[in-house]
Amino acid sequence: MNTVDPDVFVPVNDLLCRFFHCFDRRDWPAMTECLMPEVTVDYASSGREPPSTMPGEAFVRRRREAVDTLTKQHGFSNLRVTREGDGHAAIASCHYLILRFELSRELAAEEENFFHSCGSYEFQLRQVRGEWKIAGIKQQALQSWGNSSLHAGSAQGQKSQGKE
Repeated sequence: MNTVDPDVFVPVNDLLCRFFHCFDRRDWPAMTECLMPEVTVDYASSGREPPSTMPGEAFVRRRREAVDTLTKQHGFSNLRVTREGDGHAAIASCHYLILRFELSRELAAEEENFFHSCGSYEFQLRQVRGEWKIAGIKQQALQSWGNSSLHAGSAQGQKSQGKE
């Protein structure tokens, strides 16, 4: 695998840092700025939604509705970036760890107050007017653990909140 130019790697790493921080801070306008107007999304491996293409704003709206009141921390590692085609496209792959905690309310003694996940992402990126944007997101879930009913984005969470 070829090493990508630092002039590509650094801005792509920055884009992904900003994107994941938007989840943690619930900064939905900033998340929209990280995305192309149309985004291809594939979260099928986690049992959530089938692959589709949607407006970037619809992607953000779905994430906003799925995170509920959970305190969360998104982390990623092992970032690899490969430039594609004419140089204005790239593929970025990384591992992720998402920590989610319910800290806003008391839970029953037998309930866990967390729901964590790990796996990998593949991002399709496009450079527009010198700025990298996310054009596609594919999540490959490896493992989740904890109380899945806390997270509206999980299949169990959708059932417990009457969304299935």
